[in-house]
Amino acid sequence: MIYTIIVTGSVYGSENSISALLFCRALVMRNKHLIKSIFFYCDGVLHANKFVSLDKNNEDIKKKWIIFSLKNKVRLNVCFSAALRRGIISFKQSHDKINKNGNLDIFFRISSLEEFSRNIQKSDRIVQF
Repeated sequence: MIYTIIVTGSVYGSENSISALLFCRALVMRNKHLIKSIFFYCDGVLHANKFVSLDKNNEDIKKKWIIFSLKNKVRLNVCFSAALRRGIISFKQSHDKINKNGNLDIFFRISSLEEFSRNIQKSDRIVQF
């Protein structure tokens, strides 16, 4: 089966992200499933902020997503409009001399709802966290 995963929960402060990651790991381990897309939407786009920091007592969920992405060759897509509303901008969008590189982490990719809908059409299942 082909899956599209939607993560709407914030990087920290909710269980959505870690639940989605554990679900994705389980899918990959079974070798019968393919993850077509992981799409961060609503507060989920906060995963893509490269300035997110945490104290030593918290688990680095963002880093775990990045490792999962690299290991399994799955893109981490971020909704353009949701990211913009939450102050996450890429290099291309940045016109500010102070923050000329933007704050979008290099392991995440800005994506449109159009691309998201194409991925949904190619998927057998859509799971939202």
